[in-house]
Amino acid sequence: MESFVAALGAEKADEARLAQLLGDDWRTYIPRGGVQRSDVDTFLEQYRAQHSIDMAGESKAILAVGSDHWTLPIPLTKSSQGWRFDLKAGSAEIRARRIGRNELGVLQSLLAYHDAQMDYATQDHNGNGALEYAQKIFSEPGKHDGLYWEDDGDDEVSPLGPLFGQDVVGDAWYGYHFRILDAQGPSAPGGAYSYLIGNQMSRGFAMVAWPAKYDDTGVMSFMISHDGQVFEKDLGPHGDRLAKEMKRFDPDDSWKVVDVAAGD
Repeated sequence: MESFVAALGAEKADEARLAQLLGDDWRTYIPRGGVQRSDVDTFLEQYRAQHSIDMAGESKAILAVGSDHWTLPIPLTKSSQGWRFDLKAGSAEIRARRIGRNELGVLQSLLAYHDAQMDYATQDHNGNGALEYAQKIFSEPGKHDGLYWEDDGDDEVSPLGPLFGQDVVGDAWYGYHFRILDAQGPSAPGGAYSYLIGNQMSRGFAMVAWPAKYDDTGVMSFMISHDGQVFEKDLGPHGDRLAKEMKRFDPDDSWKVVDVAAGD
């Protein structure tokens, strides 16, 4: 284990040594730079502060570090040649942790979307004399027609906060895609109706979120409306197509209510 910790390096990884320990695909398991490298640095700090090797049977061991007993996702397994990293089990555990982390992040994002819409509708942002919900996440340049806009010097902070735009990576957020829906179906509280009055979304709002890469960045898809209840469903490997075809918020019996408090 000391050789593994040493290979992680104080400032950058020893690539040759990590390849010996983890194989040519070691980059799959070890972040190399940027923000993710800070995760490695945090791990090393916790390792130096406190660590232990926990046995899970006679031929499996897990490294735990820090006062919170965080466990390395790649376990050690014992063979006739001695102890080695079990990369197959490690890959599955990393995937499971990534999916769990993303799904919790998406839940919080949907709740933040709900709060942002409620905040947005307290002001008339386009000067038409009517209060309405936003039909897009990002505002057009120089406008406040979405839930996020860059600081334009008027001291009005966007409902999603000043730092939201810096956190978006590509077109996915926490490994998920998002769509705003402008109507609801018969299974929604209050029955079926459009949220639009003319071209203004004044009667409600909803959003659906689905994994950017099914069974890798996430499994469950989620929905929320102005009612504030979050629903989830496994749409399967074709969820991307199903979510893109979705026209309205309509959580039938196949969608289950999420206990948001349990996810905190």
